[in-house]
Amino acid sequence: MFRVLTAITAGLVFLPWQASLWADSHERQEVVNAAIKPVTALYSQVQRLQKELQQHRALADAGGWPTVPDGPTIRPDAEDSRLVELAGRLAVSGDLPNEDASISTSDYNEILQGAVRRFQARHGLEVDGLVGRKTLRALNVPVEERIDQIRVNLERARRLSDNRSDDFVLVNIAAFKAYLIRGGEKVWTTKVIVGEKGDETPEFRATLVNVVFNPTWTVPFSIASEEMLPKIKQDPSFFEKGGYLLFEPGGNEVDPASVDWSAIGEASFPFTLVQQPGHANQLGRIKFMFPNDYSVCMHDTPAKALFDKAVRAFSHGCIRVDAPDSFAEVLLSAEGWTREQIDSELESDETRTVNLAEPLPILVSYWTAEVDDLGGVHFYDDIYARDAAILKALDQPLSTDHP
Repeated sequence: MFRVLTAITAGLVFLPWQASLWADSHERQEVVNAAIKPVTALYSQVQRLQKELQQHRALADAGGWPTVPDGPTIRPDAEDSRLVELAGRLAVSGDLPNEDASISTSDYNEILQGAVRRFQARHGLEVDGLVGRKTLRALNVPVEERIDQIRVNLERARRLSDNRSDDFVLVNIAAFKAYLIRGGEKVWTTKVIVGEKGDETPEFRATLVNVVFNPTWTVPFSIASEEMLPKIKQDPSFFEKGGYLLFEPGGNEVDPASVDWSAIGEASFPFTLVQQPGHANQLGRIKFMFPNDYSVCMHDTPAKALFDKAVRAFSHGCIRVDAPDSFAEVLLSAEGWTREQIDSELESDETRTVNLAEPLPILVSYWTAEVDDLGGVHFYDDIYARDAAILKALDQPLSTDHP
């Protein structure tokens, strides 16, 4: 819930010749294989993306996949002349099994609907079985663009594969998901909300050190002066309803009713707002702390309905967690905590910080393509337009004139 003031993404700054060195020609891939040994959990993602790169290049050599013409949304049981192209497209990408590819496509039947749902799930779309504008757009992305997307994310995966721990938290901003890895295996996953445009969540590495129950929220100055000040002026009960306390620069508490708010402007806001623990708190009931240069944390939120959206870029840069109580449970189970203890802490309304005896690495990443544990490739929209710079560097001719 902190506004991220910089878009600098640690770990992604590299010189063109360095990126070219790791581009994905056959010869360069041999360098990658020699340099990276399968000693980390993340190396398997490198291998899976390499396999998908080969398969998608073979698809391109075979002519790619057919285009599904534009038109109105295709709904269940509808008759539509585009169903033949739709079935062909889904068969090429493996969403429609080969044994079903020759089934009659005179109507949008359950078999085709199931294939569309599989496709939607792999592309970060609403899984509703409706072939509307967004689904058509994803279906018609050329295979060559998907190849470039895999190349870009193969580079990202390679850069993270030097992580030496088999226990870590991985956040994929572009997928709006977070995972807990234990012993190299994914043991927990959740939906997350990330930064909106202008407040993009950065990419970085840190160490998750503690869990805070019933946190307070010190409102960043920019949010207090730009977003909350108008609400304060409009609603005299703002502080009481939201559970906010007001403090002057010296740290003394101020009675909001004693302030002439008409004289306070955005550039002259002299106060600090602190929201007390409770169900209205913008950090929710739990936050997860990993010190970093961006003031980013993971936390609960009272705005639960936003997790029902397929695209979840709504925050000021922090990472909101759909299931924070279960996240706390899997984290603290290694510390001997039970779910009953966690629930008791939450019900107490008292702020308590629990330090992890064994802090966990956390990797806040941005993968627009990844391969799941079952071998299914997933593609996500490049919501922050970060792919192009890496692709440009990968496409640079290999140079040996560097120092």
